[in-house]
Amino acid sequence: MRFLLKFISTVNQHIHRLHPNAPVNLTAPNETATTVDLTWDAVSQADGYKVYQDGAEVAQVTDTTYQVTGLTASTSYDFYVTALNSDYGTESEASTTVTATTTA
Repeated sequence: MRFLLKFISTVNQHIHRLHPNAPVNLTAPNETATTVDLTWDAVSQADGYKVYQDGAEVAQVTDTTYQVTGLTASTSYDFYVTALNSDYGTESEASTTVTATTTA
């Protein structure tokens, strides 16, 4: 029984390390009437990122920038990003949310 508990503990610790950290420093430095540019810091152990707009996934990218298009003028949107590790099929917790408002 002791062996089984140690094995489970070891596996849980190993699996935890396979999840990339959440992206940090998400910003929306540029907005137009129909687009918002997003940038964030790279995450070690991540080989991709998912971009979410108002809680719905809008893109999967490998870079640390993304331009969201097709937006409505003078409208506020909430964005967050998660990091992906495709080797293990894991996704990080969400970054902090940034709110951006398109111009008129």
